[in-house]
Amino acid sequence: MTTDASWKNDPRVRSMDPEKIRFLEEFAGQIQHTPGPQLINRFLSVNGEAQKRGISFSDRETGLLTDILLEHMPPKDRQKLELLRMLSQRIGGQK
Repeated sequence: MTTDASWKNDPRVRSMDPEKIRFLEEFAGQIQHTPGPQLINRFLSVNGEAQKRGISFSDRETGLLTDILLEHMPPKDRQKLELLRMLSQRIGGQK
């Protein structure tokens, strides 16, 4: 899998804490070496890793994490994550 660092040019990155950017760089590197079927589990584990390091992400930043992951997923898994994203947004909107 090739390295795609285009996410670093995303406007959402410019306002982020440098520690969060380093975390995202690590995450992007790990995703490159994660087999397709394991990507969703890898994504779900990111939150736990961030909490251990005292890092929390806003909704916009979480969107960026998701976008990085989606770039490297096979279409079948991408559809699953998109469904999870849609359901999460719907549930979040019902507060």
